[in-house]
This record gives sequence, C-alpha cells and structure tokens, in this order.
Amino acid sequence: MSQQTNIGRRSFLKGAAISVAGIGTAAALGACSPENSTQEPTGGGGGGDTAQTGDATNKAGQKWAFEIAPDPIAESDIKATETADVVVVGGGTSGLVSAASCLENGLSVILIAASSAAISRGGSNHGLDTKVTQALGVPKYDPEPFYRTQYVANGGNFKPGLWYKFYNSSSEAMNWLIDIGAKAGIKCSIESGPEYGPEDPMYTPGAAHAFYKEDSELEGAIGTGQPYIVAELARYIVEDLGGTIVWKTRAEQLEKDGNKVSAVIASDLETGEYRRYQGSKAIILGTGDFSHNKDMMTKYCPEALPLLGEIDNEVNYDAGLQVGGLMPGDGHKMALWAGAAWQVAPNVIMLGRPNLPADQPYTAHTGLMVDANGQRFMNEDVLGGIACATIMNLPRMTAWCIWATNRAAEGGPWGKPNFPVGAYFASPEEFIKTWDDDAYGFGVKKNDTLEGLIADLGLPAETIDTVTRYNQLCADGKDTDFYKKQERMIGVTQAPYYGCPFTPMFLTSLGGIRANTSMQALDSDDQPIEGLYVVGSVLGNFYSSVYTFAMEGINYGATCVTLPYMLGKELAGK
Repeated sequence: MSQQTNIGRRSFLKGAAISVAGIGTAAALGACSPENSTQEPTGGGGGGDTAQTGDATNKAGQKWAFEIAPDPIAESDIKATETADVVVVGGGTSGLVSAASCLENGLSVILIAASSAAISRGGSNHGLDTKVTQALGVPKYDPEPFYRTQYVANGGNFKPGLWYKFYNSSSEAMNWLIDIGAKAGIKCSIESGPEYGPEDPMYTPGAAHAFYKEDSELEGAIGTGQPYIVAELARYIVEDLGGTIVWKTRAEQLEKDGNKVSAVIASDLETGEYRRYQGSKAIILGTGDFSHNKDMMTKYCPEALPLLGEIDNEVNYDAGLQVGGLMPGDGHKMALWAGAAWQVAPNVIMLGRPNLPADQPYTAHTGLMVDANGQRFMNEDVLGGIACATIMNLPRMTAWCIWATNRAAEGGPWGKPNFPVGAYFASPEEFIKTWDDDAYGFGVKKNDTLEGLIADLGLPAETIDTVTRYNQLCADGKDTDFYKKQERMIGVTQAPYYGCPFTPMFLTSLGGIRANTSMQALDSDDQPIEGLYVVGSVLGNFYSSVYTFAMEGINYGATCVTLPYMLGKELAGK
C-alpha cells in the first residue's frame, strides 16, 4: 500500500482567522483535490524496450509507459453516448467550478468523476479585494512589488499571463463562490499569516479565504472547510442549474474528430461498462495530481520519491486531506495521448507539515534547528515550504527543532483577535500544553537538561556546543551566523527543554500540461489543441521552483476557482 497519512488541522478560529457572520469560512492547504484517475501498472501500456519504468533509467528519446497511448476502446464496447456543450472530468474544486460557471453562462454540462461524491483537500482559497476582505478591512495588496518578488522566487519559469489574469479576476470569482456558500449557510473568513511585512520577501498578504459552518464539528478548523463548499457546488450544479454529474465513472481515453478533442470514453466503476461523453464545445480536465504514478514522479519529481513510500496500484478516488501518493495522473496521460505537450519548466511539489512546532502560521520552526550532526544549517525564520525544500537537502531529509519553556512567554503573538496578526495558539499556556501532550504526533521529547534532551533526540553530544553558540547569539541580540531577525532570536534557556525531529511531508504534485492563458492545452509547437482544456493541478505553467505558501491558498484560489470560473465565461463567449 502507498504511504498515506490522514491529517487533522487544529481549530483556532479564535486566534488565526476572523469570521464574518453571514459571509464566510476557515481554511488552509491550497491544494486542488484529486478526483478522477486510474493507475496504469508500472511498465505497462506499451512496448518492450521503449516503455520505461520508475525502476529504470530512461534513455534519451525513449518514451515512458505513461506516454504511450493504449489501443482505442472498441466501438462495440461502448454501451451509450451522451452529449453536452461541455464535458468536465473531475469532481474536485476545479471541475465543479468549471461546470457551475459553464452552466450559469448558458452551456449544457455533463461532469464525470471517479469519486463517489465531491472531494477536496485543505481549504485556503486565495482571492483579492472580496466582500470578506472588505468587511475585515484587509487591503488589496499591490501586485507590482509582490509579484516581482514571486517572479524572482519562481525563477521566471512560469506564465505571467496566468498570474495576472488571476489577480485581475479573483475578486469576481471569489465573491461568486462566497455568495454560493452564504446561501447554504456556509460562512467565510480570512486566515492569518505570519508577521512578515510588505517589505519582506516572504511577505504573506491576507487573502486566504476559508469556508466553515458554525454548527459543525469543523467550525473554525483551519484547513478542513473545503468539503462544505464543494458539496454545495455539486448540489448547486444538479439541483439549481440542471447540470448532470455522473459519479464513480473513470475517464479512460479522449476521442478526436479530426484535430479537435470531441469526447471522453469512460468506464462505470461499478459495472465496468464504457460510455462516450461528447462535448461539442469543450472537454475540461480537472483530474488532480499525478503523485500516485511512480513513472511520472520518477521523470518529473524524483526528489519527492523518498517521501512517498511504496506506490501500489490502488487508488482512493475519494481521497481527501491526506499525504502521500494521491492520483495517478489520468488527465495528464489522456492529454499527452491526445497530442498535448508537457510544461517546459520543472514541475513543483508541495511540501509541508501542518502545525509545525512554531508559534507562527505557515512558517518553519523559527527557533533553533539542527541537522543530524547537531549543526545549525539555516536562518530558521522562513516560510514552511521554503524550509522544507532546504531540509530535503539534509542527511535523512530531517531537521531537529529545539526550544525551551521560555519560548512560550517570549514568542507569539498570542491570541490577537484582529486580522492580519494571529498565531496558531491562543496563549503561551496552550503552546506549552500542546507540546507536553505531543498533540500532533511529532515525537516531541522533553527533558530537564539540555544534555538529556540531546541524548533523547539521538543527536551527537556535541550538539550542546551548537545550542550554547545559539544562546550566545540570542543574548548578543545579533545573529552573525545566519542573520535571523533579532525578535526571532529566542534562546533555549529555561527548563524544561523540548525537541523533535521534522521531515517534510509530501502534499501534492502541481502542474504538468502546457497551456495558454485560456487554459487550452498546447502541443509541442505551442499550438492550441482544439476542444481540450486543463484546470487545477493538471494546468501547467503556473509554478516553478518551490510552492512557497507566500500566496496562501493560491492553488485553490487561482487554478481551481478563478481560472476555471473565467473559463466558463469564455467558453460561452462572455
């Protein structure tokens, strides 16, 4: 079985998100939900020496198994044909938003998904200048300095037109989604981010919208509210807009009419029967990531393989908030077989781990971190995604966080009620209790002496020299080793002492299929493939480098909400 761990995010609406009655929500991981996929056995799908697998080195020019199109499904095996203006593949946020937008703009829609119901992961939805941010007094951030910083962070390896299309359209798209939720009693809030100011390259503007219900067990739970909004979108599509959703139906192949992609052949997961779903205007693929496909991960994201564990052929189409291999990239494979090209930029993986041993949301542990040799290795005051990328280069891909009781009193801020300042914890006492109880299963060790803690963590005895050096820098008020800000220099000085190992968790793969700013799939000459569109985690060209979390919820807010919402309008000529 593949390594898959369910995650629970703590509820901290009181400290890290501000609710807006009648409008809105609580959120966190901005990853598009994987919905419709099938796993091709490693090494299958194609022919002899050319079909490479994740266990072999691919030679230049040779094709991998997933790149080789299977034989067409026989016409005699196709039991029925259904038609609509648009066929959407995938029952997560990106597919559901695409379908609802198309229907609202007068197009008929059939949505097919391998899942048994609407699915999602996480819950942060990045959006600018919405009725929620206006109600909270959160200003719309300036794209000029912020996007220039992100441009550098991504090394220029992305399509700026997609970013600015998102920025200019997200207010309309997010207000649309907020209104849909509000009519169903789903509220919306804004997540607090770390306290980096606009002048800091790691500035995280307040724009992550989170959905929740007051009378639910998930009330105020950051990162778990997306199921509410996707369930309402599914209901809205069928009951209010008259669209069709066919669950437990897995897309297998695309069909072309000349050069135009015109239909999807899909199998009923309960009966095994094939049906053809024709889309006269468009086929939209929103099938999630490809992290459950070992060959694809070996080719495009090899650095993540050690975090995935064993990848088998079982796919949980209803996978929600979990880590490890998710979906096997059916949409990616079908697009490739239809002539689409892969993005030129390197693929991005989303790394992280909820509830790091930190007092700031979305950061790393901002106290002392050491490697397996007991040596400090970085300025710890960085966003969590960036810290994870650095830790991936360490021995055993593991860092050890070390802190002491005084961190509670000197850290924070604690329980500040107004956006944009906020923390994971309401008080110093809650911070300490969380680690006394090892509430998140990090394997926290506690000891009355530093030497004892270091031994408990399995670190070399010389680690005490690193702690002593760090404490001296804190006392001096200047970090001349890694130049961390003075306010983050909190010494490890008051017993009892705490520590735990930290290894990044794999959350999802992002991108893949080359596309233009209209989300139309492109071939290797950058020519549009008529009738074929990609959204969500299938959409390439949107990221490069590392998913930094500087734009909280950008994957949901941009590739799963705003851009699919605009696609529906554009397909209808509006």
